Amino acid sequence: MTPIKNPIPSLLVVLLNVAWWLVALSMALTMCIGALSAFSPIRGGYFDIPISFSVDPRTLPVRAPSLGIEGAQIEHARGTVRFSPPEGASLVVPALLGLVVMLALALFVVGQLRAVFRTLRDGRPFVPANATRIRWIAFAVMAGELGRAVVMFSSNSYVMTHFSANGLRFDARPDFNVFTIIYGLIILAIAEVFRTGTRLDEDQSLTI
Repeated sequence: MTPIKNPIPSLLVVLLNVAWWLVALSMALTMCIGALSAFSPIRGGYFDIPISFSVDPRTLPVRAPSLGIEGAQIEHARGTVRFSPPEGASLVVPALLGLVVMLALALFVVGQLRAVFRTLRDGRPFVPANATRIRWIAFAVMAGELGRAVVMFSSNSYVMTHFSANGLRFDARPDFNVFTIIYGLIILAIAEVFRTGTRLDEDQSLTI
């Protein structure tokens, strides 16, 4: 009796192929916009910059009468500030450059995942390259989180330096997500499992 082939790896390969091309097209479009903006300033656009802020309780008091709470404070709130940059402001190129870097990292991760799932689809998951691919995915996940934290801190610092609002106190916080680093370490552990499985598979092949 012929075993039924699992269709899930094939479906995931198709989805990852689509995702790879979408990310690649997005990166190419972003690079084109960046190149055009370097020679011709973009007018009429808006920027959304992530912010971290606290609210002055004297300006905006927070109360909970039903609980008997007076003078509660809003601290370390997060949001975005939207604004249209003034004529001649050089904000477009750095923002697009950061976006290109993040898209390139995403493209790399999707490419590695696509290669891994191709081997699963072909019924040979324990190839030596898969351990290396999964290890690089783990490093990319952790590097991406570090990069995101740097971008958040830089954005918060920019707003804190240049913007002001009555009743709000802008602050700069990196918003570092420890759980993402833990996920990266878990992926590293999976890479070691694949490395061990590859070695056992090779030993079994030599024994046979």
